Amino acid sequence: AARISALEGWGAGDYPHVYWMSGFSYPTGFLTALLQTCARANSVSVDVLSWEFTVLEQEDEQGLQAPKDGAFIRGMFLEGARWDIDNGCLADQKPMELVASMPVVHFKPVEAKKKAAKGTYSCPCYMYPIRTGSRERPSYTISVDLKSGQFDPDYWIKQGTALLLSL
Repeated sequence: AARISALEGWGAGDYPHVYWMSGFSYPTGFLTALLQTCARANSVSVDVLSWEFTVLEQEDEQGLQAPKDGAFIRGMFLEGARWDIDNGCLADQKPMELVASMPVVHFKPVEAKKKAAKGTYSCPCYMYPIRTGSRERPSYTISVDLKSGQFDPDYWIKQGTALLLSL
């Protein structure tokens, strides 16, 4: 019901300030459309654009206005870690907590960056908890650069840390 009402409002021209990425059937198509929109607006090739990710300090869309470039995204979950809002980085999970809700993330198209900054974990984002997906429907969506905090990015790789769009 939430998905239908969100898409109906969007179809009526009421663009959301924060997009619920878990509600899309094909989120990769939405992300490609964001890149294309930015490329057209700035008269650059879509091939020279990549993503910059900023994690906001809030988990809901209260008080947010639509960003100038890109989109605010909600509805992601962290598996193998949690987001430490106080320090703005990844942290170990709390005891007995397998999955943690991710705050709103600003997906901003920028001209292609050379390499991820030191202390940044390139966190894979999957549609489903079964990360392999299927031949017809792959699960991998995008890699989101997140600050790795007190641990090296290799630590989060060994933890199997990933973002999920559904549980």
